[in-house]
Amino acid sequence: MYFARSFLVPVSLGVIALFPDAHPQDGSAVPAHEDIYSPVKALLATKCNSCHGALKQEAKLRLDTRASMRQSEVIVPGRAGESLLIERVEDMSDERMPPPEEGAALKPEEIALLRRWIDGGADAPAGETAPPDPEDHWAFQVLHRVALPKVAGNPIDFLLEKRHSALGLTAQSVAQRTVLIRRLYLDIIGLPPTREQLLHDDRPIGSIMDELLASPQYGERWARHWMDVWRYSDWYGLDKEIRDSQKHLWRWRDWIVTSLNENKGYDQMIREMLAGDEIAPENPGALAATGFLARSWYKFNRTSWLDNTIEHTGKAFMGLTMNCAKCHDHKYDPITHLDYYKFRAIFEPYQVRIDAAPGPLDLANNGLTRVYDGNLGAATYLHARGDESKADKSRRISAGSPSFLAEDAWKTPQAIELPLEASRPGLQEFVKEGLLSNIKAKVAEAKVHLEKVKLQKVVEDRKKEQEAEVATEAGRDESVFADDFSNARPDLWELVGSDWRYQGGGLSLTKPSLNTHWVRSNVMHPRDFKVTLKAQTTGGERWKSVGIRFDVDESGSNSHFVYTSVGGSKVHLAHTIEGRDVYTDAVVTRPIRLNQEFALNLKVRGSLINVAMDGEFLFAYNLPRRQRGAIQLLAYDASAEFHSIEVGHLPADEPLEKARKKADLMVARVPIISDAAVRQAEAKLSLAEAEFALAKAQIKAGDGNDNQTKNGLRQDVRRLLLERNLASARVDSLDEKKATQASVTVKKLEADLKAGSFPNFKPLVVSEVSLVKTSNKDALPSDGGYPEISSGRRTALANWLTHPEHPLTARVAVNHIWLRHFGSPLVESVTDFGLRAPKPVHQDLLDYLAVELIESGWDMKHLHRLMLSSKTWRRSSSNLAADESTLAVDKGNRHYWRMNSRRMESQVLRDSLLHLAGTLDLTRGGPPVTPSPDTTRRSLYFFHSRDGRSKFLSTFDDADVFGCYRRSESIVPQQALAMMNSQTATAAAKQIAKTFSPDMNSREFARAAFMKILAREPAEAELAESLSYLRDKPRREHFIHVLINLNDFLVIR
Repeated sequence: MYFARSFLVPVSLGVIALFPDAHPQDGSAVPAHEDIYSPVKALLATKCNSCHGALKQEAKLRLDTRASMRQSEVIVPGRAGESLLIERVEDMSDERMPPPEEGAALKPEEIALLRRWIDGGADAPAGETAPPDPEDHWAFQVLHRVALPKVAGNPIDFLLEKRHSALGLTAQSVAQRTVLIRRLYLDIIGLPPTREQLLHDDRPIGSIMDELLASPQYGERWARHWMDVWRYSDWYGLDKEIRDSQKHLWRWRDWIVTSLNENKGYDQMIREMLAGDEIAPENPGALAATGFLARSWYKFNRTSWLDNTIEHTGKAFMGLTMNCAKCHDHKYDPITHLDYYKFRAIFEPYQVRIDAAPGPLDLANNGLTRVYDGNLGAATYLHARGDESKADKSRRISAGSPSFLAEDAWKTPQAIELPLEASRPGLQEFVKEGLLSNIKAKVAEAKVHLEKVKLQKVVEDRKKEQEAEVATEAGRDESVFADDFSNARPDLWELVGSDWRYQGGGLSLTKPSLNTHWVRSNVMHPRDFKVTLKAQTTGGERWKSVGIRFDVDESGSNSHFVYTSVGGSKVHLAHTIEGRDVYTDAVVTRPIRLNQEFALNLKVRGSLINVAMDGEFLFAYNLPRRQRGAIQLLAYDASAEFHSIEVGHLPADEPLEKARKKADLMVARVPIISDAAVRQAEAKLSLAEAEFALAKAQIKAGDGNDNQTKNGLRQDVRRLLLERNLASARVDSLDEKKATQASVTVKKLEADLKAGSFPNFKPLVVSEVSLVKTSNKDALPSDGGYPEISSGRRTALANWLTHPEHPLTARVAVNHIWLRHFGSPLVESVTDFGLRAPKPVHQDLLDYLAVELIESGWDMKHLHRLMLSSKTWRRSSSNLAADESTLAVDKGNRHYWRMNSRRMESQVLRDSLLHLAGTLDLTRGGPPVTPSPDTTRRSLYFFHSRDGRSKFLSTFDDADVFGCYRRSESIVPQQALAMMNSQTATAAAKQIAKTFSPDMNSREFARAAFMKILAREPAEAELAESLSYLRDKPRREHFIHVLINLNDFLVIR
């Protein structure tokens, strides 16, 4: 609510001066004992103070204390009807307060409350003080740390024990060593220790801590924490369409892991995430770090994209809810509407693109997602009420920080000149090599294809010649024949393979074979023919297939065949094309028995075949292209006896059943090789060679060192580009659908080539921009390729955030780290350090650690060591034997007199199960894997998106992809069900049980299991109960399953 509109002060206000203590004349005075001011003050705070309070004073009016209201002359004590405050809240015109666009009007009962208070004298408690100036808020003050005595030891312990002493609190003792070691492992690397490490590692805790901090698993554990804070999410969309976030963000995830393991300073991590493309444009790691910004990309609305960027940059690094100032001045913090758009202007130029990465040049599967300033001229305007359709284009907003915060630390952004490879990523050596390699492969492929087509053409021409010869000789070489296989007929048959025998009045294949034995006729069968084969299958391994081939060409690589299968219980038609078997849908299921004769009958006329068996018609089918050929007896994975065969002409008047289906599509696509096909293959080879020549010239032109050389090389590129276009048009001219237009294009390009009229060219493209759907040019990259300079705005932001005088960045970081080590933060509202965040109880500790972080070079491992080496962190989390007075004074443990127990995060829970089972795959890095109970990679590497998440992890409060600055910790029945019944839990229990020696007796096993899983020995009662359980249910995996369902396992204690 504000009184900023112009108005005339009513004459009646003059009564304030004449009757300063006037009371109501109607006798309705408020009883002195009634506390009416508290609800009045709450009402004004809700409806009025954002415009008329400590943050700002519209129309120079302030309503947050009685004194300020008297000074602003908006109330007349004892005379509500003459008070400007009542006049404005009762006014239902556009002049009413709060204004319609600011919120709902006061309700009648709320106005009645204000009237009663004013009519009652507008009393307020004595000594009422005005709220402090917002800029004096504790979190907005430059960091200073209290001085400690030289003998203070660990500053965490010193400051907390000082408070314990003042409050009379007695701290718990140090936790049991095995429990402490387990806590250390889970805190630092997110994996539990082995039983041997628990029992036999007698080194000091500090030595174990240093080893774990040096472990590569440290980076993975703490990367997941920071991925929560920085909102890591893989892409999601519809099919292959990306709608939110980006592909290849796993490179940002891997950068986080690597940076933590290298102990990169927190300040440098911020710089690289916000401006890696400006401060280290040739460093792939720093470019991948900008995935922090690419993650906010949203296809359908640029403003939504930037809103997310602003909101989560503010929350993640400063603990400020900048988003609340998008539509109006912030209601609680001194962030103005203008501040929001100044902050937006920092990000206005940036866009997202995908560059090539070392390895296969495939942006879809091997890209590097990064940001860049793609539109240096993009304007930022203030949006009235946050509505982008109401942008005030009369004034462009310049980039800047919120005016109230570390103003001297903000430096005007300076444009940054980028290396050539940043604006022309095709000039990177690995890109040039990869590009030429890819095109060389295309040329080689085109050459192989041409040779194959030419060879096929020769074969095709030979077949046509043979068919012509056959036609002129009136079928002189066609033969009809019959054989009862009682004796060898070398004039009629060619036998291949050593296991054929003429025996028992027939021809036998005595051993099963896989296409190594056959019998082929030495003469060709008629084109239209019928054949009857009598045979029986006598054995085999699996399929036991016996039948007949026809149209067998000279090479044996092409034919049709019909076979019976004992193993498949069927009769089936298939083709062999260039040595590859293609099976049709012409198949009939029927039992084929061993050692039982069958008669297989085929009738073929043109492309139509009828198949019968034992006198029963089975199916008709239209064959694809046929060739003249021989008959061949078939036995595949079978031993067989062939009794007789008869091959004869099919009379023209003999009726055949028509086929119901068209020929198999796979077979129908086999091309007939023509002269046009050869010409097309030659044209495609010419095109591939032209593309190779063009790519070499483009690379050479990009490498030119002086303008004269460059100009000559560019002319070569232009000529080769025209030749490449001409080669492409010639390929199209051989396509029936494109031929007409392509022929016109060929003539034009040939004329251009003759005239030396060459086209302009663009640099090699090995990068693509992720575009939003919009008509707003300011939301799109500018034309003309990637800029050669960057605005420097994001570098200025990163430097401002990491400036020693910035009061928030280090405080927020320390708060996050403390939360994850101690289970509760020093500042409860981890994303809001603004005015709604009360001064923390342990601000001295927070500020000490924040200064320590900065002065250590933003060394996070140093901070870990400081926290983990404190007695505070090593205390027991149990309330057992706790001092009663301590429990009474600080039951909620605000002063850390004991450790806070906390449930494992979902990733730590799953990884611990697999690690204890010995099945966890510790391979690091790479693209995300699909969540599955069968996947054994660390959970960090699961695909994590709105539409693709692990159900097991989600059950245990997985990170919210939209924002997860602090994990929730629910307790729901589904969690118990998951630990009892899920494949993840049951399989782990089974595998964990196998890690124990089967020679252990029940007592030894129970004690070992307790130590391995719970990091402690069982109490006597637990051991007795365990032994009883194992007697009744001796399957050890069931006992393990019980242990992993105990709180002592699920909780870091």
